[in-house]
Amino acid sequence: MAIRSINPRTGQLIREFTPSVPDDVLASLEKGREAQRKWMTDWNKDDRLEAVLEMRASMLAMKDDMISTEVLEGGFPQKDVIGTYNGAIKGFDHYLAEAKALDDHDFPLDPAGWPDTKATINLVPHGVIGHIGIWNYPLWQTMITLIPALMAGNAVVFKPSELATMTGLKIKEAFDQTSMPPELFQVLIGGGDIGKAMVTAPFDALVFTGGRSTGLDITRNAGVKPMILELSGNDPGIVCSDVNVKDAARGVANGAFSHGGQVCIRIKRLYVVESVADDFISELLKVLARLDVERQVGPLIREEARTKVHRKVRDAVQQGCELLTGGDNMPGPGFFFEPTVLKVTDDDLEIIKEETFGPVLPVRIVRDEEEAIKLANDSDYGLGATVWTSDPVKGEAIARRLEAGNVWINECGRTINCGELFQGWKCSGIASSSRRLSLFLKKRTIVNNRSCQARPHWFK
Repeated sequence: MAIRSINPRTGQLIREFTPSVPDDVLASLEKGREAQRKWMTDWNKDDRLEAVLEMRASMLAMKDDMISTEVLEGGFPQKDVIGTYNGAIKGFDHYLAEAKALDDHDFPLDPAGWPDTKATINLVPHGVIGHIGIWNYPLWQTMITLIPALMAGNAVVFKPSELATMTGLKIKEAFDQTSMPPELFQVLIGGGDIGKAMVTAPFDALVFTGGRSTGLDITRNAGVKPMILELSGNDPGIVCSDVNVKDAARGVANGAFSHGGQVCIRIKRLYVVESVADDFISELLKVLARLDVERQVGPLIREEARTKVHRKVRDAVQQGCELLTGGDNMPGPGFFFEPTVLKVTDDDLEIIKEETFGPVLPVRIVRDEEEAIKLANDSDYGLGATVWTSDPVKGEAIARRLEAGNVWINECGRTINCGELFQGWKCSGIASSSRRLSLFLKKRTIVNNRSCQARPHWFK
C-alpha cells in the first residue's frame, strides 16, 4: 500500500510514495555498520564534527523549502514550524560545544590499593541507531537525535512517520549535500510494518517518540539494547490563588491549544484554585473567543484523529462534564476541531486520566494548591507540568513537588537547547540524568596495571 502525504488543512492528497519493505531494514542496517566503521576509522573527531556542521549550512540554504514542506504536510501554523526549525539549527552549536568537551578521561585510583595502575574511561558510540520518527514535530524531533548521534560517532537508520514522509526526505536531502558518507544516514519509507521490523532488528540502540502502548510494545520486543523513549504525556497545569488571571489565561490557552493541541507536553488537564476559578475561566473563554483557529491553532493531522477527539468530548459530556465552549468539528475543508473547554468534577473520567491529542482542555476546580498537587501527581504519566502564579518562590516550591521530568512556571512547552535534558518520568519515558549527547555513547573502562609484578592479593 502506498504511503500518502495529505494536507490536513484541505484533506487533499499531496503525494504518494512507494514504501520500503521489511527486508530493507536489515540491508540498511548492514550499510550503516560499514559506514559507521569508516566514520570512526577514516575520520578523526574534529573532521567528523566539521562534517556534521556542513548540514547546518545546507539546512540554512533550504530554510524556506523545509519550513513550507512541514507546514504543508502537517497543517501546522507557520510560526510553530519556524520556531522549531530555529531550535534545530541552534542544536548544531549546542551539541558541537558538548561534543568537543567530551573525551576519554582517567578515573582516580588510590595508589595504595592500586599501585602502578591506571583506569581510563573510553566513550564509544553505540554503532547504528534505529530511529522511528514522529509527525507532530518531524524536523525538530529528528534533529535532536540526528545531530548528537552523528557527533557521537554513530550511523542512523531513520523511518519518518508515515504522516511526515516529505519532511523526512527533506532532512535526508540536506544531509546528502554534506561530505558525510551517504549511508551514515538512511531513510526508510513506511508505516507500522517497517517500524516493527526495526524494533526486532539488531540495531545497537533505538530511539522512539510516540504513544505509551507502542512504547511498551517496543520494550517487549526490542531485546536488550539502549533505548531513548519519549512516550505519552498527560500534563497537568496548576493555576494558583495568587495568579494574574488575564495573563495566566493567555498563557494557559497558548499551552493547551497551540499546534492543534497535538503536543506531547501541552496542558492536557488544568487544576484551578476555587478562589480565582470563576474569573480565570471567564478570561480563558474570552481568549478562545478571540482566537483565529485556522491561523493560530491549526487542524488535526487526519480525519481519524478528529473523530477520536470528537468521541472523547462527546463521551465526557454524556458522563457529566459541562461543555463551556467548543466541542464539535469546524465546517469547511480540512480536519479542524473547535478549541474545547470542559468543566470536570469526576477525577476518574477518561478525559482526565488519559491523554487527548487535540485542542481539548478539561478544567477541574480545587480547594487549594495542595489538592491541585495531589491530583496532578495522581497519574501514570510524568512528562511535563506547569504552574501559574505571581510568586516565583511559591512556583518553584510547587514545581519541586510535581512528579514530572519537565516543569514550567508561567510558561509551557519551551524546551531548552534543542531537546537537551528533555525526558519523562513514570510511563512517559526512561528517565536519565545524562545530557542528551551522552545517551548516544557507551563507556568502556580500561584498568591498566602497568607491571605484571605479582600483587599481594594474587594466588601464590
